[in-house]
Amino acid sequence: MISMFRIAALAAASLALAGCSSLGSTAATEREAASLARYEAAAGEPVGSFRFFRIDGYTALGDHAVAVWTGARQAYLLTVEEPCPALRWSLSIGVTSSMSRVYADFDRVQTRDGSCRIRSIRPIDVAALRESEKVARQAKVEIVERES
Repeated sequence: MISMFRIAALAAASLALAGCSSLGSTAATEREAASLARYEAAAGEPVGSFRFFRIDGYTALGDHAVAVWTGARQAYLLTVEEPCPALRWSLSIGVTSSMSRVYADFDRVQTRDGSCRIRSIRPIDVAALRESEKVARQAKVEIVERES
């Protein structure tokens, strides 16, 4: 069960990161930073590998990270070694694997414009992620209502 403290902490981290933008950053960059913060907060400790058969979906989280969904309730936060600028804008990605496993420091995230080595793999607590997204949406609605 997800504690209310953890949910509040996730929401506060998301809003804090969204508010810490530089003057030249865009709203899209702020949203991306807030999303990355939510995913990182919901991710567990790094693991060496995970079983992989297909990608059910993915969420690009900037030039250094991507969340890969391998099922409705199973996702992994992959951090890539080098900046992977094509990752943010790619319409599709691939992930290399060996014998149905993806390994940190060996396999790669592939985009149309190249590939980037996976530096770390962290399983995502999907329930915690969904709850933090719900809290962030509610906080955004409250801010908009106060400004109206």
